[in-house]
Amino acid sequence: MTGLNPASLPPSLRKAIDEAVVTGDIPEPFVGDPRPLEELIRRIDAFNCEHSLAYFIRRAWPIIEPGRPLQWNWHIDTLCAYIEAVESGQITRLLLNIPPRSMKSSITSVFYPVWAWTRNPAKQFLTLSHEQGLALRDSLKSRNIIESPWFRERWPDLRLSGDQNEKAYYSNNANGHRNARGILSGMTGRGGDVLILDDPQDAEKAQSDVERQNVLDAFDNKLTSRLNDQSTGAIIIVQQRLHQLDLTGHCLAKEGQSWTHLAIPMEYDAPRFDAARDIGRPELNDPRRQVGELLWPERFPRKAVESLRIDLGSYGFAGQMQQDPSPRGGGILRKKWWRPWPQSKPLPPCEHLFSSWDTAFSTKDLQSVAYSARTDWGVFYDEQTDRYDLLLIDAWWGRVDYPELRRLALELARDPAKDYDRQLIERKASGQSLIQDLRRAQVRVYPYNPDRDKVSRAYAVQAMLEAGQVWYPEGRRWATQVIESVATFPNGAPPSADLTDTVTQALLYLRNNWWISAHPDDIDEEEDALADVASPAPLPPAIVRR
Repeated sequence: MTGLNPASLPPSLRKAIDEAVVTGDIPEPFVGDPRPLEELIRRIDAFNCEHSLAYFIRRAWPIIEPGRPLQWNWHIDTLCAYIEAVESGQITRLLLNIPPRSMKSSITSVFYPVWAWTRNPAKQFLTLSHEQGLALRDSLKSRNIIESPWFRERWPDLRLSGDQNEKAYYSNNANGHRNARGILSGMTGRGGDVLILDDPQDAEKAQSDVERQNVLDAFDNKLTSRLNDQSTGAIIIVQQRLHQLDLTGHCLAKEGQSWTHLAIPMEYDAPRFDAARDIGRPELNDPRRQVGELLWPERFPRKAVESLRIDLGSYGFAGQMQQDPSPRGGGILRKKWWRPWPQSKPLPPCEHLFSSWDTAFSTKDLQSVAYSARTDWGVFYDEQTDRYDLLLIDAWWGRVDYPELRRLALELARDPAKDYDRQLIERKASGQSLIQDLRRAQVRVYPYNPDRDKVSRAYAVQAMLEAGQVWYPEGRRWATQVIESVATFPNGAPPSADLTDTVTQALLYLRNNWWISAHPDDIDEEEDALADVASPAPLPPAIVRR
């Protein structure tokens, strides 16, 4: 076998050979190849790419991430090997559960379809995500690789069709195509040899039974039938775990189906997969042995992981980082997470004061014994944690009709002892009337438009409460009643759901920085009678509530 010495090559050609191209011998297919050296090196490079997804990723990386060095880790080799098993037909149903920012989308949705075309350009892909923009993003990155000079020099016979070359859909001259869609978009006439579902569920909406079921129904009723060949076609689902009944849980619970499941946690806890059993590659098993060892310490050091644990909360971390969404014990917003402000300590000066309302006064509400509720809050800066926190300063709840509710709201707004900056009110059928009446009375109102159901909103702010961002005055019975009522949600008796709504609204108001900006309605609603609503009211002097 003829040896090829890289030291004898010009620097430009040495770079082109790169890493595994030269290991001391020319690969067997190229022994005695009469082509010019530079062309031979490109062909060797292409040969190595076609026979290793990991090698292909190393070579194509600079095209999609110029100037950003590629960081490698053991789990990337494992991921690539499992996907190679899909390409070879060894696996036809693959579930990949890996923490976010671990290259799972780049590998499965960007590099894999292009690499597959270097081996079989006739292959057809349907790639989906919970949001079409994400599917288009990865599809565009794949197209950029295909249209790059590096790719064209190595696979000159593979070309994109000029009349079918868009971000959402493009095809090649061998009848291969890629179709990128949102998972809930129309699928008529769309199909593929491989279906890739990358982050099929939105992390913020996966706690909603309705939103979650919409994705499961789309998968069962529309997507599985999109395979060109039900016996040989493949489905890859890649996601961070979000709920016990997310798409991964749904597929694993199905009887009569065999899914290969690769789950890799951020912190090692126990063996989660068996590469020897799944793909005959025992050397690709998780190399970690100590509980708590990190997946990728160079990219996610301990300090960063601990910060994620705080930001995501215990349940979010268990699912998204550990790939193990465990059953929740107790309520969503637990009593132990509220922080008492000691009676012996003066209350903090608050930069912003507001009320958060949940209204119920329609005939249907009254017949169902629904409550209206209000919690009052102060926003203050916590120097120890270097963040803004919330302090619960008052609360009210009761079953009242609309005239009484309006009277109570106006009475609160006119109370000189409660010079609040805003009234935060959900813009629903009952709340809209109160918003309009308060504005006519020149009360500063911030309408709130919820984008998810009550349970999802509670989970959205769970991490804030668990992180100790919410305080209450110690020794106040009404505060204890609020906390206990909220802790029983979503299964508690009235007014649990009503008080919980006011609390989640308040936390979202803080988290999204709505308290320091004007509401869009203040600018857009010209029919509003208030001239001074068009700009945010100035923040009052620091106020201490005792």
